Amino acid sequence: MFTKLAKHRSFEYKPRYYNPDEEKRKHAGIRIRRQRHHTKSKSLIWMIGLLGFILYMLYFFVDLTR
Repeated sequence: MFTKLAKHRSFEYKPRYYNPDEEKRKHAGIRIRRQRHHTKSKSLIWMIGLLGFILYMLYFFVDLTR
């Protein structure tokens, strides 16, 4: 009835080859590339496709009512 709850195992990790100055130098040269032009063209293609689909469905429903 009264049991002990299991605890997670704790450990201590010390990296063998760590140089903080070298890490700072590595991360200072990293630049984030933005791909805005790629996403804009993709969204434009989706919008044109969606508009074409809607126009096709309107044509289909108008043709059914005749």
